Amino acid sequence: MESSRKYLKEEAMRQEKMKAPDETTAPRENIADQRGNQVEGNKGMEQRKNWIGNYKRPVAANATPKLGNAFDALTQQEEGAPNKEQQVEKIRDGGISASGASNTGSPNYKMFPEDKHRLDHYGYSESMQVLERDNMPRASDLLLSVSVCAEVYKTKIVDLALAASEELRQMVQEQEPLWLFDTNKQTEVLNEAEYKRRFVHLDSTLEEIIKFIANGGPIDMPNFNGNVEFEMENSTTPSEIEASRAIGIVIVDPINLVHMLMDVGQWSCVFSNMVSKATNLGLLLTGGDGNPNIGALQAMAAQFHLPSPLVRPREVYFVRHCRQLDFNTWLVADVSLESVIPNPLVQCHRRPSGCLIQGLQSGLSLVTWVENNVVCNGSVPEMFMQTLTSGVAFSAKRWMLTMEKHYDRHAIFQKQHDQLLEQPLQDNNLGEGRRNLVKLAERMIGSYNAIFSSCSENQWMPLPIHGGEDIFVKTSLNLDDPGTPRGVSVSISASVWLPIPQNDVFEFLRAGDNHCKWDLLSYGCMTRDALHISSARDPANSVSLVIVEPPNGRADKSEIFYLQESFTDSTGMYIIYAPVDASAVKYIMEGKNSDGVAMLASGFSVLPCTPEGSVLTMGFSLMDEEVSIPEYLPPHSVFTANKLVSETVSLIKASLLLKNSTC
Repeated sequence: MESSRKYLKEEAMRQEKMKAPDETTAPRENIADQRGNQVEGNKGMEQRKNWIGNYKRPVAANATPKLGNAFDALTQQEEGAPNKEQQVEKIRDGGISASGASNTGSPNYKMFPEDKHRLDHYGYSESMQVLERDNMPRASDLLLSVSVCAEVYKTKIVDLALAASEELRQMVQEQEPLWLFDTNKQTEVLNEAEYKRRFVHLDSTLEEIIKFIANGGPIDMPNFNGNVEFEMENSTTPSEIEASRAIGIVIVDPINLVHMLMDVGQWSCVFSNMVSKATNLGLLLTGGDGNPNIGALQAMAAQFHLPSPLVRPREVYFVRHCRQLDFNTWLVADVSLESVIPNPLVQCHRRPSGCLIQGLQSGLSLVTWVENNVVCNGSVPEMFMQTLTSGVAFSAKRWMLTMEKHYDRHAIFQKQHDQLLEQPLQDNNLGEGRRNLVKLAERMIGSYNAIFSSCSENQWMPLPIHGGEDIFVKTSLNLDDPGTPRGVSVSISASVWLPIPQNDVFEFLRAGDNHCKWDLLSYGCMTRDALHISSARDPANSVSLVIVEPPNGRADKSEIFYLQESFTDSTGMYIIYAPVDASAVKYIMEGKNSDGVAMLASGFSVLPCTPEGSVLTMGFSLMDEEVSIPEYLPPHSVFTANKLVSETVSLIKASLLLKNSTC
């Protein structure tokens, strides 16, 4: 804490010395107090877009959006800038609502007393509390248990893993009646009755009762309070079955695919939209000399998440085992550890799950993926209930599509998928530049998922003003990560139901020429796609550069780009973006390393909710130079977070409802 205070104090002093004595250096509170003053000419528009600043070096991220600039844009809008929502009659209330969120917990943020009066008219409350989470045992606790008691548990864990591997091998090769095709979900689902008949053995208590009846006499009765394998099916533990199967072809050879699945770091990176945290708890068996993964057995912990702080992550502890079935076929199997190391707080029990990998010609892999889980969804906000209870949120199909999308990146290097290039992209090393761009987009996706997941490390707090209870914020301090701007950043997330079909929302948000219609920081500019790289498998999966052109051909203003990736899976549709200045784009497209490009990712996820509606979850990341310490959220930041969400929702709804009304 002292180091962060020292850094921020020095940074503030440095910036103060660099400031010129003009009106732009006025304190933020003076800007807020001058809301009633009339803005002359284009000053309001310039304040809205003054984040498009000069850049000092090719890989600098001076395009990073800042809370202060968003604050200027929003206060200008309050002063009388036209609101697009006025174009739509009978528009629904644009407020944010997400029932079921918990607003209790330990305080984390604080406001200074002298700031409080400035938000009184918004119903500001000094209490800012962490979104409540279960006190789940951390991975380090289980690591200690596995390490200390390895010899005690090792034989049981090995037997458990081998049995799970054999069960999975049989399941992936079975057809009906074990697997039935669900026409609504467009995927194969498990026939639970057939599964229990084939694979579920009677627990020890029931076996003793049957033996007692068969023998016709008394025997030593078991302890009925003992641990039973399926004890978790009572009302307070997981009882909902989510089991499905998916088959697909992945553009990677089997050896590399197996290596990815057995490497916790790579696995969590490839599936970052689903795995918010993963830990290797211990390697129990090592592989052979030829391939260290074949025969390897490791205990793991992971958290599975949806892209919203409102939905609690699923925390699972399991063992993963890899075996080679023949010269060209591999099996990677997971199974929960609760039957060996009891953990009554776990709300997701992983029955034998995993994948069968078969090598094909030309370095391809045929993968059959099985998910077989017993879960407890618990308290879920109504707007997410359909996604979770339907079983598609963590279905085998979603795992498969995510893996396919990751390896499809190699196919998008083909030039025929490009649109015509714009300056400053011409006459560059396109092949290597494209690779750098796609690599940067992949890092952007991983960063977004890490910031906006609901994992236990992300301390989300509801906004402490009236109407902001379902808008969540958190701050983070970066001192040494070169891929993220240095200083304190504020992340804002909210979910809202829209009376608009999922695909309509997705197509509107992903279109480059629509960016200026909903993004407050490019509102009033012209935006369009300068470069568009589509997936060979699905054109909806694409990486693009959206150019923001200065208004009226202003030569004194620099162009800026948004790096954007849009993609879909069996659950939702996603648009992730981050601003990058023109010099950084030129630097990347020349084939130079993009690791030094610092960026803050923002984005949207669009989930289905009734045929005529959808759930839009927004995530905004902005730098805040005025935060003195990470725990302090200034009043203008609270105001900006609230208005940024509500105004963005209004602009999106206005554009889409206006479009639908004219069709």
